[in-house]
Amino acid sequence: MERLARSARTWRWHWRSFSSFQTLASRSSPPSSFPKFASSWSTSSSVSSSRVLREDYSLLPVVLAGIFGTGFVEAAYADNGAVDVQESAKKERERIEELLRSRGIRYGSYPRFTVSVKGQKVSIKFQIPPNCEVSQLIANLTAHLGTKAEGHGGGSDMLLRAWDSTVAWQLTLTHPSKLKHIQGNNLSSTDIIADDRDLCILIFHSLIGSDKAEIEFIKQGDLSPEELDAFVSVLQLAGNKLGQRNTLERKPREETEKVPSVDKSISDLEGMGVRIYGLDEPVGISNDGEISWDNIAGYEHQKRVVEDTILLALHSPEVYDDIARGTRHKFESNRPRAVLFEGPPGTGKTSCARVIANQAGVPLLYVPLEAIMSEFYGKSERLLGKVFSLANTLPNGAIIFLDEIDSFAAARDNEMHEATRRILSVLLRQIDGFEQDKKVVVIAATNRKEDLDPALISRFDSMIAFGLPDHQNRQEIASKYAKHLSKPELDELARVTEDMSGRDIRDVCQQAERSWASKIIRGQVPKEGEKAQLPPLQEYIECATSRQEALHSAAANRKFAGSFRRRNRISSD
Repeated sequence: MERLARSARTWRWHWRSFSSFQTLASRSSPPSSFPKFASSWSTSSSVSSSRVLREDYSLLPVVLAGIFGTGFVEAAYADNGAVDVQESAKKERERIEELLRSRGIRYGSYPRFTVSVKGQKVSIKFQIPPNCEVSQLIANLTAHLGTKAEGHGGGSDMLLRAWDSTVAWQLTLTHPSKLKHIQGNNLSSTDIIADDRDLCILIFHSLIGSDKAEIEFIKQGDLSPEELDAFVSVLQLAGNKLGQRNTLERKPREETEKVPSVDKSISDLEGMGVRIYGLDEPVGISNDGEISWDNIAGYEHQKRVVEDTILLALHSPEVYDDIARGTRHKFESNRPRAVLFEGPPGTGKTSCARVIANQAGVPLLYVPLEAIMSEFYGKSERLLGKVFSLANTLPNGAIIFLDEIDSFAAARDNEMHEATRRILSVLLRQIDGFEQDKKVVVIAATNRKEDLDPALISRFDSMIAFGLPDHQNRQEIASKYAKHLSKPELDELARVTEDMSGRDIRDVCQQAERSWASKIIRGQVPKEGEKAQLPPLQEYIECATSRQEALHSAAANRKFAGSFRRRNRISSD
């Protein structure tokens, strides 16, 4: 009993010691007021049992719990800690994603990142795009977190310390406010106030192979609003680098002897009549008119499917390959090789393909029908095969866009031209024969899916439908070309453009602008201020009505021509 009493007094002393200890424990740590009962036994006290019962009677249950229940308490803390860590990481990720959305940064336009909580520290990690310099990311982060140095020509001040090892480069950024007042210009490590809240940056480079480098930011405690803004800015900068091209970089001499010159491949493609978008300056696109999802109004569902099916697979192919290796007995890539865009003309299929190429950072090879059709026997299929061969020589891959594929890949029947039949056979073999590690994707567009050969349809990994825009999408499209109209006026314009494609609505708006400009030049517009210089709603309605009549007439003519051909076919049989 005396041993138990001595232990009880020792437990009470330890209890007070733990209660007075201050800690920065995060939500994932057990409350500091609970002691860890292991390794707390002592025999240094000597008191009577009656004194123990009088003074420390209430501690006996705690002693017994420490003797018999230590393992259960620790297990309970471990379970709760794991849940808290997951919740902390989830909360920080949601904060970052919410800020990205509020800035209009679309999902897929920035690197895929992970957020984890390690003890009391938050970690953010992502792969560095090939065209992005680490120094640019560090400079961007410093500009947001540092102290503005107005007296030194602008910029921001932060203290940078660096270490190198075989595992990673390690940087630490310290805010100038944590430095002591120093006389002179000599600064040593002893002048720095030690603070665990410094930002630690780890840069991992692959020692084997040419995998992308990774960067990890580690911060003590939750992210402040300033730090959150800085991290989002870094993600945005890295995302911008995803769209920059690297296809024209020169290879080392030993590689150029084995791989055909990139310049020669591009020259050969252009010589064949293939239009190439997405090199240094996109054809027909001004410097301030970069192709992006913002240029395509509406079609939010189709944009998301495109990102999930194509863009993310081009950005992070290793993620898709890891899943395939873990799910299949024999590895086979699950990345898409061919995708079909179907829908009426003018619904944004070609524009969508150009956005994909821009976001993925690879050139888009637009293959018009006249580029491969030839009057000489066997030449058409050789030209098509050459397009695929040259695309495979581009180091970063390419997107081959076949517009109006129904023109040379229609269903095989007795009336099919022999040249068309051979072209279709080449196309089927090329799609089937793609090497799994090549970043070449075929995107085909058609407005007559029912005319395509069934064998070709079965080759497409995904089919995305672009239908005519609904009322809301028509209103969004109209707002891009008639921003001066009020919301009720845009609603009325969307109503009169029913059954029109996005291209039709754009043409209606352009026609209204031209018509109004001619009226101004002829003096038919009264001068009633600056607003009178812009076309009113009525001008748009008149042009839309005229366009509707033309569309209905063209549809009637197509219907008559189709019935005429069917009658001739029946009579000839």
